[in-house]
Amino acid sequence: MARKHFKEFEAISSAYPEDGGFKAVIGVMRRNAQEKPHFHKVANDQAYALASEADEAAEAALTKVLEITDEGELIWEEHAV
Repeated sequence: MARKHFKEFEAISSAYPEDGGFKAVIGVMRRNAQEKPHFHKVANDQAYALASEADEAAEAALTKVLEITDEGELIWEEHAV
């Protein structure tokens, strides 16, 4: 799990169990707010057999996130997606 801080948000890479496998996700939460995080599936929504594989893909994706919009959407490096 990796964590990245932005102006108004914090993002965390993680693995999410789904359909007998795992998906790579980035959780986004506004700083100093009591709201639940919003999750974005990454790595082309690929399924992984192991949580560690999905987490590794999510960590790699998080390094390519430049910023987060006011609505909580990810802004990617050019050609990252």
